[in-house]
Amino acid sequence: MPRGFGKGYRGRKGFVMGDFLAASLLLLLKKKPSHGYELVQRLLETNFYNFEHDPAVVYNLLRKLELSGFITFDLEAGGGPFRKVYRITSEGEKYLNIISKEIEDLYKQLDLFLREYGNLKNKD
Repeated sequence: MPRGFGKGYRGRKGFVMGDFLAASLLLLLKKKPSHGYELVQRLLETNFYNFEHDPAVVYNLLRKLELSGFITFDLEAGGGPFRKVYRITSEGEKYLNIISKEIEDLYKQLDLFLREYGNLKNKD
């Protein structure tokens, strides 16, 4: 069972924003391996997450994803210190598939809720 993700990705019940951020990071890494700062920038560009709090939450989550075996990294040399370039693993792809289904189910529930709420609101 993965660390830091509630009941893990088998037999999960419930969905939280941390799960969405984890799924967003995995999706971005599936598209293109990236270092942490680049991931923060890509999250902001896609509006998957808004950083009302410290963007360091991304780095903490990357560490949890790494410990869970969902991502790995290579060290990249540059003009300064080495940077970690993260990429998704096959376990990370399995988790992404599962959590994407949960997001889809939640989307349907939210859509139904908002339609029902709109019907009540329009009666007032």
